[in-house]
Amino acid sequence: MQFVTFCLLAGTAMAVFAAVLLLPEYARLQQAKYQLARQQATMATLHSLIEGNERYIAELPHDAVLTKRLAMNELGYWPQDEVVVLTDGGPRQSSPGMVVTPTAPEIQPPAGFLMDMARRVADPPAKRGLLLLAVVGMVAALLLFPGGGNRKKTAHPE
Repeated sequence: MQFVTFCLLAGTAMAVFAAVLLLPEYARLQQAKYQLARQQATMATLHSLIEGNERYIAELPHDAVLTKRLAMNELGYWPQDEVVVLTDGGPRQSSPGMVVTPTAPEIQPPAGFLMDMARRVADPPAKRGLLLLAVVGMVAALLLFPGGGNRKKTAHPE
């Protein structure tokens, strides 16, 4: 029975000690993963935009209609033999053939029980208090339940 009580007290002290040491590192790891995922999503969006623009640039010299419409929309040049109706109302449309990348879903920051506990443990007064609690628990386990209490002492023959 004493061994079980010792293990419970010492195990609790070691769990608190481990939480104080490991939870802030876990939070940093999750934050780094979050930042990496955001950067990868941004890079994927930029790569798709680059690929689309390269295709657009490659097609532009070979497509006369696209070139004409682009000049009309961006530069305001209109052929003299065509009638162009300009309107002030409504949203301005993008140039024909422009590449619009789909918006990627927003990556959520890390959250959860362990992240909340890591935030609480990161507070210096709480960290000191928990470390003190772990040390007191371990010392209490060692002092209250010393090992070998049930053994009979034998005299050493000389």
